[in-house]
Amino acid sequence: MNEIVPSPIVRGIFGIAGHAGIAHAYSHSGFVQEDSGGFALLLALLDKACPFEVTISSARLLSRERVRVTTSGGGIGEASARRGFSPFEESLMQRAVGMRSYAPQTVATYAFGRIYGQGVMESAAAFCLAIAKALLDTVRKTWPHGVLYEEENLSGTCGEFLGGSFLIGGAKVCWLLSINASRDGIGPNEDAEGCIPAGNKGRIMRALGMDSAPIIMLEGKAFIPPLADRISETVLLVRWNKEFDNPVVGECCVEAARHSGYPCLVQDDTYPRMDGALKKSTREAGEAIVRLGTSYAAAQGAAEKIELAASLAKLVSEDMGGSIFMTNAIHQYAGNGGMWPGHGAMLSLAVSRRYIEHWLIPVIDGTDMTRGLDVLLEAARLLIPRCAEATDFVQQRRPSLSEEDINRLTAVTY
Repeated sequence: MNEIVPSPIVRGIFGIAGHAGIAHAYSHSGFVQEDSGGFALLLALLDKACPFEVTISSARLLSRERVRVTTSGGGIGEASARRGFSPFEESLMQRAVGMRSYAPQTVATYAFGRIYGQGVMESAAAFCLAIAKALLDTVRKTWPHGVLYEEENLSGTCGEFLGGSFLIGGAKVCWLLSINASRDGIGPNEDAEGCIPAGNKGRIMRALGMDSAPIIMLEGKAFIPPLADRISETVLLVRWNKEFDNPVVGECCVEAARHSGYPCLVQDDTYPRMDGALKKSTREAGEAIVRLGTSYAAAQGAAEKIELAASLAKLVSEDMGGSIFMTNAIHQYAGNGGMWPGHGAMLSLAVSRRYIEHWLIPVIDGTDMTRGLDVLLEAARLLIPRCAEATDFVQQRRPSLSEEDINRLTAVTY
C-alpha cells in the first residue's frame, strides 16, 4: 500500500514547502549554493505519490530573447533573458536534453558550467527559470486531483506557485512548490521565499491552511564557510531559531535525521530576526560600490582600471547576492531562509570545503535525493502526532499582520 497518496485539496494539519530561488547561487563571504534543492526534494516526494516524467525533452529559442523548455511529461516552461541568447548558448542548452533531474539549477549548471544572479549570467538564469517552470507545469498537468496555481505578483517578479494536498500515513498534508524569480534573468527576488505568505503565494497558503499550520521547510545544498571546516562530507543540516521559529518541527527533523544514520548538523540559533542585518549588508555593499566608483573615476592606467572593474564584477556577482535577494522590511520578519515566524524549521544540505574546492558550485545528485526523502518522510511521520503542539507555536509566534500589511511590505502588483 502506498503510504503517500494524492488527495483532493483539503486544509492540511501541516505543510511541506520547497522553493527554487532562481540564480541565488552566490553570496557574501564565500557562500555558494544550489538554491533549487528544496524544490527538487518536494518534487521527488510528489513523484512518489504520483509518478510523472521530468526528463528534459527539448530546449529551444522562440526568439533571440526567449527560451522554451519541455519535459517528456508534457511540461512547458518559458523565460526571457535581458541581453538575449547567442546561438552558442542555445547549443549549450542541448546538454540538458535527456537529463532527468528534479533540480533546475543543477541542470542549468550542467549546461552552462555555473550560474550567477544579479544580472551577471542572464542566459543561464533564464534557462534555469524555464526548466523550473517546465517541471512545475509537469506536476500541474499530471497531478490527479485539483491543484492551486498562481503566478508571482510581487514587483518585478515572474515566478510561479503550485499547491495541493496528499495523504501521508492517512494524515492530511498540504504541499507548496515555489519558483522565485525576477524578469529577464536578473534575479533573484525572494520576497515570497520559504513560507512568507506574500501576494499570490499567500492566497494559496490561506486556501490550503498553510497560513496557520506547521511547515517543514525544504532548502538547497550550500557551502557555508563557518560550517565547512567542521565536516568532511555532505551532511544534512537542520536549522531554526528557538526564539522565533517552530521547535517542534525542528525536533521532528532532527530526530528523523538521527534515526536515518546519515551525517547531520543541527542549529537552533540561526535566522535572527528584527536586527537590521539585511539593511546593514545592503548599506555595506552600496558603500563598497561607491569606493570602487570613486577609485575608478580617478584611475589613469589600464591595469588599475582593469583591477577595479574586476573587483566590482566580483562584488556584484558574489557579495551582493547576500543582500539583493529580499526586501529589508520582509527580512526583519523572515530572515535569510524565508521563515515566517512560528511556522517551521529548515531541512537542507551542507557541503565540505573539499567539495567546493573541487566543484566550485554545489549540485544535487541521487544520494542527496535519497537521503533527503528518507529524512523528510520520517520527519512527517514524527510530526503527525505532535501537530497540535506544533500548531500552538504557530499561533503564539506568527506576526499579527494582515494580508494587506504583508503585501505592502513586498510591493505586490495586481
